[in-house]
Amino acid sequence: MRITEVALEDIKSYEGRTVVPIEGGVTAILGENGAGKSTIQEAIGFALFDSLPFNNKDFVREGASSGTVEVTFDTPTENGTERFRVTRSVGRSNYGVHRYDAESDEWIDQDIDSKSQLMDWVCVRFDVEDGDELGSLWESCIGVPQTRFLSDFSQTARNRKSTFDALLNLDAYEESWKQLKDIPDAIEKQQQDLRSDIDTLTGEVQNLPKERAEAESLAEAVDEIEARIERKEAELSEKEAEYEELEAVEAKIESLENEVKSLDQEIEATEDQLESAEEELEAAEEAQDKCEANRDGYQQYQDASDRLDELEEEEEERDALEDQRDEQREEIQSIEFRVEQLEEQSETLEEAQETLESLETEKERYEELDDRIESLKDREDDVEEFQQEIEELAAEIEETEAEIESLEETIAEIEEEWAETTDPDEIGEEINDKEVRRKQLKNERERLEEQLERLRDTDADAPCPTCDQPLNEEHRSETIEQREERIEEIEAERADLAEELEKLRERHEAANEVKQRVEKISLHQDKIESLEGDLDELGEEKERTEEELSELEDELAELPDLEAERDDLEEAYDEYQKAEFRVDEHADAPEELEEKRSELEEEQSVLDWIEDELDEFDGLDEKIAEVEETLEETEEAYQTYLQYEQQASQVEERRERVEELEDDLEELEAEFEETEAELEETQASFDEERFETLDGEIDDLKEELAGDRRSLEHKEEALTETQEEIEELEAKLEERQEKLQQLKELKADQQFATWVRENVREAGPKMREIITDRIGTRANELFRTIRGASAETLEWTSDYEIVVHDADVRKSFTTLSGGEKMAAALAVRLAILEQLASVGVAFLDEPTANLDREKKRNLVTQLKQLDSFEQLTVISHDQTFDSMTDYTVTVEKDQQSSEVTVN
Repeated sequence: MRITEVALEDIKSYEGRTVVPIEGGVTAILGENGAGKSTIQEAIGFALFDSLPFNNKDFVREGASSGTVEVTFDTPTENGTERFRVTRSVGRSNYGVHRYDAESDEWIDQDIDSKSQLMDWVCVRFDVEDGDELGSLWESCIGVPQTRFLSDFSQTARNRKSTFDALLNLDAYEESWKQLKDIPDAIEKQQQDLRSDIDTLTGEVQNLPKERAEAESLAEAVDEIEARIERKEAELSEKEAEYEELEAVEAKIESLENEVKSLDQEIEATEDQLESAEEELEAAEEAQDKCEANRDGYQQYQDASDRLDELEEEEEERDALEDQRDEQREEIQSIEFRVEQLEEQSETLEEAQETLESLETEKERYEELDDRIESLKDREDDVEEFQQEIEELAAEIEETEAEIESLEETIAEIEEEWAETTDPDEIGEEINDKEVRRKQLKNERERLEEQLERLRDTDADAPCPTCDQPLNEEHRSETIEQREERIEEIEAERADLAEELEKLRERHEAANEVKQRVEKISLHQDKIESLEGDLDELGEEKERTEEELSELEDELAELPDLEAERDDLEEAYDEYQKAEFRVDEHADAPEELEEKRSELEEEQSVLDWIEDELDEFDGLDEKIAEVEETLEETEEAYQTYLQYEQQASQVEERRERVEELEDDLEELEAEFEETEAELEETQASFDEERFETLDGEIDDLKEELAGDRRSLEHKEEALTETQEEIEELEAKLEERQEKLQQLKELKADQQFATWVRENVREAGPKMREIITDRIGTRANELFRTIRGASAETLEWTSDYEIVVHDADVRKSFTTLSGGEKMAAALAVRLAILEQLASVGVAFLDEPTANLDREKKRNLVTQLKQLDSFEQLTVISHDQTFDSMTDYTVTVEKDQQSSEVTVN
């Protein structure tokens, strides 16, 4: 991953939107303390790693309700390098991820709108398990806060183990051991359950042989019954076939009898229909004669009716024109009335316009006075607010002055205490000297004890093992005595040194505490400088507020005179308002008057046209009366014709019907004679006695078969139940075999789980030794390069303690000087970053404290050589980095806002 840009909007001291470009290689972010350098690092940790070292609300710029961070970065994917922009706000819920599409030159939304979705997306991109691991990666590795950079190594061994085991993922071994604790017991519980199940199944399957024998017996009985049923069904089929043949003859006889009866009824019905058809034909011929007699009168009536329809249409058209004429006359009266109204309104408009011109000056002065009075009244409440604000500013000035005084007293106390305190480095050197002396005394004692042992074991007259002189008893005793006295002196001196060392270490610890407080003097001074700036601003703000209050009080004093002048002008203003209302009300009257006069002329011309059209309908009522008289004279002939018209039209149809019925009657009589002859022949061939005998035999066979089938059904049900029981028992037998195999496998699993749990815990310390040795070797290379001292070596022990060896002197982290501590911590941090550099980005906040210029340059050189990182960013107030790093981002704070420049 490589971060390309960070944008901050209303974040801490960044007002509006500030964009910070970040290049590859080593970049320095430089600026004075409090300028806003660390805010850039904090913004990246907040947006990408959900990490913020303080409350979210403290991240928003003072006075703003919310702030937003945008981080743009490139990351490798399956399709090459892609660019993403992560957006996250504080103070409101706003989360988003956009991908840059180079082809369209657009940012494409990735549909992420919640914190959980954002964190899941980042975890996938950085290949970490969850949000907790993401935050830990930032806080302990990528963006270690300045306060933890050294303190992590100063912890107790137990706390160091907790910190770095989690960082290096070694706590997984201990966690695995804990999680595996209950597995062997759980497997044993499973074995007990399986044994119980096996015992139960063993008892249940004992009846399996008995059930199999019962099933075999039932199967034989079923076969015997099925054979008996088959024989009887064959016999039944033969009898039913013969019965069906006789039944068919009987059915045919019945059918022929019904057919004879039906034909007799059809002949009778056809004769009746023929008689009716002949009567209807006669009536139709009479109706035809009546229609011919009234045809002329019918035609005259039809013609008169058509003429009446035409005249009625003309009557409707005339009536419509008369209605339109009446409506037109009403419309003209309405327009004439509106014209009179508009003439009156036009006169009123002219009078109101004259009034407006005469009162314009008084109206403008009244409104000016009214606005001024309202404005002053609105500000009356501001007097109390200004007074309260002045009191609050005075109290804040007093508090600030008190805080400055308190800080100055604290600095004086620290400086006085430091003047009375020995430099901890000097005490450390003295401690080292005394530890060297104790070690020398220890070596001397061990050497003397070895000599004593040799002296006591050497025979008389042999050469002395210490000086090679002839050894006699006197010389041996004298030499032993000398060695024993010297050993006592050594023990006494070592005891004194131990006591002195204890006191020196107490002094060293106390001196270190004083030195740490001294190191904070610059912070106190920065705070004083900041407070003095705040004090000046508060004083200026108080002066401005007092001036505004004085000006407001002077303005409010004019209020009574302004109100009196406004009251004098109120009558003229009211008159102006009324005239203005009339002008607005009748502004359109002259134009509308012209329109209405034109409309009146148009409507009059329409009325003239309607009256001309009505003249064409003269004599219409007389024509209608003449036609109605003709209709009355011919109506009787018309109605008679209509009455017989349909019946007369059916003469031919009814004649054809008579002829058709005569033919049908002849055919039915012939068919009746044939059917009677066939019936007599069929009755002669039917054996009724055999038919009744077969019916009884068939019923007997069916009853026997029903009994056999019931017996078969009972046997089959019993067989099915027995077979189901056998299947269930065989399934249980198979289940028993499976559980026996599971029991065997669980025994092996229990042995394996116990072995794994024992070995997992043992692997943790071994892996810790391997990893700390590998990281420690790399850290030693970095440490020696940064320090530029070939005699010094760094060791990172398996309990995560940093130890520096200088010749024969072994120095723990707490006894190192400030420069040594920073170089050692930097070396180990960088080596860890190389080990865990899956992200390829790291931030170092003030990493050069207590380093001289040469060691700073050595550090930058090493940073540039770390191939595992695409980006390393150093945050510092030390401007010397400007000439050492590849890129420089300078942060300056002007009043209360931070500004960024890039070199």
